[in-house]
Amino acid sequence: RFAIRIHCCPRHMMFLLLPLLSQAWVPTWLVPTSRHMPILGPAARAAVVSVTAGPSVHSAMYSTQTTPLIDGLKRAVGDRRRVDELVTLFAYDGHVSINGVEAYKGQGAVKRFLSNFLLEGQFSELEVVSSPVLEQQQPTTIRIALTSTDGVRRFDITPLFDGGLVHALGVAEVDAPPGAKPLLSPVPTLAEDSGPTWETFDGRVRQKIWQHYGLFEAGNTLAKDTLELTTGRVIMVVDETVWSLYGDVLQLWADSVDLKLELVVAPGNEDRKTMETFTFLLDELKRVDPLRRSEPVLAIGGGVLTDTVGFACACWRRGIPWARLPTTLLGVVDASVGIKVAINYHRKNGVGHFFSPIHTFIDTSFLGTVALPDIRSGVGEIMKAALVHDARLWEIMHEHGERLIEMRFQGDADAARVIKLSIDAMLECIGPDLWEEALLRPMDFGHSFSRTLEADESFQLRHGEAVAIDCVMSSLVAEQKGLLPSSQADELLQLYNRLGLPCSIQGITADTYMRARDEITIHRDGLLRAPLPGPVGQCTYVDEITDEEITRAFARLQTFMAAHPEVLWNPSKSFNSDA
Repeated sequence: RFAIRIHCCPRHMMFLLLPLLSQAWVPTWLVPTSRHMPILGPAARAAVVSVTAGPSVHSAMYSTQTTPLIDGLKRAVGDRRRVDELVTLFAYDGHVSINGVEAYKGQGAVKRFLSNFLLEGQFSELEVVSSPVLEQQQPTTIRIALTSTDGVRRFDITPLFDGGLVHALGVAEVDAPPGAKPLLSPVPTLAEDSGPTWETFDGRVRQKIWQHYGLFEAGNTLAKDTLELTTGRVIMVVDETVWSLYGDVLQLWADSVDLKLELVVAPGNEDRKTMETFTFLLDELKRVDPLRRSEPVLAIGGGVLTDTVGFACACWRRGIPWARLPTTLLGVVDASVGIKVAINYHRKNGVGHFFSPIHTFIDTSFLGTVALPDIRSGVGEIMKAALVHDARLWEIMHEHGERLIEMRFQGDADAARVIKLSIDAMLECIGPDLWEEALLRPMDFGHSFSRTLEADESFQLRHGEAVAIDCVMSSLVAEQKGLLPSSQADELLQLYNRLGLPCSIQGITADTYMRARDEITIHRDGLLRAPLPGPVGQCTYVDEITDEEITRAFARLQTFMAAHPEVLWNPSKSFNSDA
């Protein structure tokens, strides 16, 4: 005898009961619920099981929880891009142990393990050899057989659940084809700063992200060694503002590590993300003439500059290696992960490519000289991740956001945590699908209306400001649809006001949002696929936002703006304004 108590809203009840009723996991996106398709976040998944019972309770609980884990593994074996779905079954601090040694901790690391494991194994089929048989009070050990071109390998996997999520997963190889090398080996323990902090790998490209404060202190060879600069020179493309502030530092660093600095200074504002800047960079690449493979170009600046330099490197000689160091908060928390490179041509990012840097460096010491409006632009991207992916970011920004902005996210444990969680969110959401082959992407939140808003303002609006305005309107639409509680919508408006984030644009109308909705639908292959928060920290996709919903949401926003005109964006707040 046992009792199962389920704590969730009625909207999610059917998704939580399906595994219990059928013992088969049905992906949420395959189950229609009117016009929207929810992805249950950690809080909703954690609501699945609260059990009180006699001796058989653990067997019942683990059979319920191991079913989605095994089914998720099967789907990932069939299509490695679906590792992302599998990782959502793990706790944020979940870990994987290899042959009894903890080797990967945190969702990002777990994702790297699973991606590499499936890629190196080249598996085509998964079969459960032994059914989960559980001793009382002990986690389940499941033996699985994975078929590859080398033959069949057998593994024991031992999941430990906490609150409905995998808190720990033990993996051990118990049988391999004759002569085959063991597939599993623990990751060696790395000394501080001796290895990448994050890594992206989707089966095609691998990008390492290194975090190091003071990367260009005299004598620091990390960048030189990581980029394997052995020809005696370093080619840098530096944002003109960054060069004016840090030119002496960069030159001194190059001299101190015996490198000749080959310098290109380029504009980095959104209105200069143009064909003219692109062709200027191509001419400069011809001038400095980097060796085809052994002299990667290092781009240092905000997301606009790294986008433009990356695109130039993608096109020059059909692609030369490049690396980036984002110097703005937006560049650190948003542009540091993806591999999209582009310029604005006829539309936002109208011409571009997917071209991964070989390395990304994160050095938050550069944030100390970033103007506060540009810091707030980065906060717009942080709040995007908070609203649809990680409620912990929401809580930290609600409690400490104003202070973190004023101190420019420098020298503070909360600042470091926000930056880490933001990069983690990007890795978790886009890491397995860097090429955007799937069109349901949580990090597209804040980008349903913003592309049109930026173009309408001739790209005088900072990207993070446009994202912030989009997030506000999208959240109010979510409220109209009954996805976001009104209490959270109220809290969002008040928080954005306290943080100084723009919530609307002078002269904008509801018709602007309707036009933006229609334009992004074309970009998303004919379906709106709009991510919306519901509630904070969770993502729901909708294929329809009606004119009436936009009109009602806009009227609610106008009422708020009438009382808070200070968060109304106008051209005097542009980065090109003298005001």
